[in-house]
Amino acid sequence: MHIGWQSKSERDPYLAVRIKLFSINIGALFAVWAFLLILVYSLMYRELYHILDDQLRAGALHIIQQYTHNPGLYSGALGLGDQQQVLFSLFSITSHGSRWTAEFVQGNPFVNAAQLYSTALKYPAGVVSTIRMDGVPYRAFLAVIPMADNTYMIRVTHAIAPTQAMLSRLLWTLGISGLVALGLVVALGIWLTSRSVSPMVASWRRQQQFVADASHELRTPLTIIKTNLDILLHHPGHTIESEMHYLANAYEEATRTAEMIDTLLMLARADSHEQLIERKPVDLIALAQGLVETMQPMAEAQNKTIASAVPHGACVIPGDLARLRQLLLILLDNAFSYTTTGATITVEVECDTLRSTIRVTDDGVGIPAALLPRIFERFVRGDESRGDGAGLGLSLARWIVEAHGGTITAASTPGKGSVFTVSLPN
Repeated sequence: MHIGWQSKSERDPYLAVRIKLFSINIGALFAVWAFLLILVYSLMYRELYHILDDQLRAGALHIIQQYTHNPGLYSGALGLGDQQQVLFSLFSITSHGSRWTAEFVQGNPFVNAAQLYSTALKYPAGVVSTIRMDGVPYRAFLAVIPMADNTYMIRVTHAIAPTQAMLSRLLWTLGISGLVALGLVVALGIWLTSRSVSPMVASWRRQQQFVADASHELRTPLTIIKTNLDILLHHPGHTIESEMHYLANAYEEATRTAEMIDTLLMLARADSHEQLIERKPVDLIALAQGLVETMQPMAEAQNKTIASAVPHGACVIPGDLARLRQLLLILLDNAFSYTTTGATITVEVECDTLRSTIRVTDDGVGIPAALLPRIFERFVRGDESRGDGAGLGLSLARWIVEAHGGTITAASTPGKGSVFTVSLPN
């Protein structure tokens, strides 16, 4: 059964989950990116201004020391290692009890000495601040520094435009590189989100298809049962013996439906990863020979030949005897269903140190090349005119093999026969 028109949300029921996961991931990544951007910028800002402040302190002490040795050397500017001009104002402070006087010594005289001295007294170790002169931002260090010959007050200033320009370039660099990285992460997030959700979407689609196919397969036998029972209801006066044909039809379809439901339940339990395998020592040679003998009368009745080709001794593997027997029955039943009169069916067993191989070969009608890749899917059948299965046998066989940690493959040439090969670990 195929589903017709579907909305986008019906085709992908996890679309909302996908969008939500993507939004959460991108939001978290954006928050981390913003935090790192702020952190790096803040650390660089602090470090650059810390270096500048240390230069100003060292420069202030250097000016006073050089002045005490060579008065009149400076005219108000000093070149530091970064070739930027440092402006300063130097005063000699003389105390008279509670009164004091400030004598301009060198540098820039156009400052308010009283205001500077009042501020400097509050910070014995000196104070660093950002000021503006003629609209230009400067970093300023102000301190009262006692020397052997006198006490000096000095303010040293340095334009911070280069530092601000460096921080601005850093911010742009971090922003652009961060956005590029975020864009790559977004693309990666879309891809990862799609990959993480795709198994759920695929599982949902398989479940939809499974339900649709199961409904389709169950409809036919239920219709047959209902039709035969309807005939009985329309002839209430007939005896059971006279209507035995319709009762037999209903019983046969009810039995077939029950078997199909049992298989579906087993596959559903397998899909839920429920443990259905009990591992005990199983002799594959004895199992194969026993089944060949069991099916010999059926082969003779259909004028077919069934034989086994097994080595001498035993071939023991850890496995579930009932499931492995069911596996071989499915493969043999498949071989009987798709062979004609006079066909030969062979069961081979090979055993080595690491793996054991079971091979079921027939010279029947074969499997069409287009159907071969899908032969182990559920509800997939070859020639529907042969056999009365629901197309679940080979799917169940694959599950049994995979539950034992093995593999199963099929090879076929239309008109010449098929070979099913099972490989199981020892």
